[in-house]
Amino acid sequence: MATSGWGTGARPDWYADPSDAGLVRYWDGRRWTVHTLPKSEGWGAAPPKPLSWWQTWWAVVPGLLICLPFGLVGLWRRPGLSLWLRVGVTLATVALFVGVGLTDDGTSPPKEEAAPTADANASGLAPSPTDEAQPEVTEPPVSVMPKIAGLPRSQAEKALAEAGLVVSKVRQVPSARPRGTVLRQGKKVGASLPAGSAVVLVVAAPYPRVPSVVGRSKSDASSRLRSAGFQVKVTVETRTSGKNGVVLRQNPVGTDRAKPQSTVTIVVSSIIRPLAPPAQNCTSGYRPCLTPASD
Repeated sequence: MATSGWGTGARPDWYADPSDAGLVRYWDGRRWTVHTLPKSEGWGAAPPKPLSWWQTWWAVVPGLLICLPFGLVGLWRRPGLSLWLRVGVTLATVALFVGVGLTDDGTSPPKEEAAPTADANASGLAPSPTDEAQPEVTEPPVSVMPKIAGLPRSQAEKALAEAGLVVSKVRQVPSARPRGTVLRQGKKVGASLPAGSAVVLVVAAPYPRVPSVVGRSKSDASSRLRSAGFQVKVTVETRTSGKNGVVLRQNPVGTDRAKPQSTVTIVVSSIIRPLAPPAQNCTSGYRPCLTPASD
């Protein structure tokens, strides 16, 4: 992973991934690690803006000692310093120069340089005053997502707890699978997550029961079935007796379980009464019928 624009001064933390705008990546103080997370909504953290070379302490301090104006420019243009710190460093540097000018009369013998230590001579290296203390490399506490899809709820919760993850919510979804079976993984198996991250469990719940509507009116039956989350199909059966517009039977039958939004068929009666035979005016005692004649 490239570290362009980053120095050892950046503290270990999660920052926007420079190679993927949709991720954040962990910076351990010296380099990018392999640990990534999806960038959450509202993520505002940005890598610290690099300083210009003349604003670093390695340019400001020698500048104050060798070329006071140059050092003061770097000091006062360096971001993140308080006014009191700028003023204090400036006054201290000026006082140092004034004190050296007043006490140096040119008669003091030159100071002897300290002899290198035995360890330095043996190694051939003398300690450098500009050696920078490297920040301590840290790693974030990480949990690995276990495989939980297809497990019963109790086993899934145990596996998550052993991985250092927390179940924040359990959502039930109607399914033909056994009650409590974990339906979806949520996070990819083996994904790196911060320890203590919250996980939502999606588990199976039984299909809802179909309301029994036999004997009810067509409108009432349709309303009850739609309120329970089912589609309704109406067929008509013609009869010569009984009550018109009443549900004679249904499929699936009442109290059976069915998939939400599946179709329930209801059979509704349509009554057609038979016609009565026409009234006849016949003379009694005669067959076939003879119409009465006038005298």
